[in-house]
Amino acid sequence: MTTYRVNKQGKTAPAFTRVFNESLQDTRLSFKARGLLAYMLSKPDNFKFHIDELIKHATDGKDSIRAGMKELEKWGYLKRYSIKEKGKIVSWVLDVYEKPESGFPQLENPTLITNVKEITNDKDLKDYLFLSAEDRYSQIYNTLYHKKFGKDHPKVTMKQMEQIREGIADLHEIGVTEEDYTEAIEKHLENLPRKNDGKIFPFLKAYMRHFVL
Repeated sequence: MTTYRVNKQGKTAPAFTRVFNESLQDTRLSFKARGLLAYMLSKPDNFKFHIDELIKHATDGKDSIRAGMKELEKWGYLKRYSIKEKGKIVSWVLDVYEKPESGFPQLENPTLITNVKEITNDKDLKDYLFLSAEDRYSQIYNTLYHKKFGKDHPKVTMKQMEQIREGIADLHEIGVTEEDYTEAIEKHLENLPRKNDGKIFPFLKAYMRHFVL
């Protein structure tokens, strides 16, 4: 196989972007995330990125772009800072890193989790935990779930609890208050779709979409 490259030398050389190879070869990232990183690095340093703008320049939809950005954030290539007015998030500021701020750790089999997943009936995981035994945000959800259904939220596996912790950690990171969180849960449980049984997983996944660029 032969690779044909553009001549980047001389006064007539076209515009091009030099990108750190190790970042584009980071196997923790999907090719989608690597392509998104390369595109973002091709823009000026003060360029402001928004999902609605990004989807105009690719075939990906909003969910695809969000997933790619979530990967980049997870591995240190992207940082988000919320801008608040009167305690409410009104916009976001993004910092893009050509090289992950945390460096390139040597991982044997890195696992990428971009979203909180639905509950699964995994018979190999026999240790189940009560949602109410977790942090304050889990306890709030369990209390409102009990109020709605007259029983506690079903127990979850240790693996599922880790996914819940990740989702709640994201809420803490972006500054979601207990009041806003409680109000969102109440609205969610009051207007459940027919196929939604009120478990915390789909709620966290849907709620985070309000705060992701």
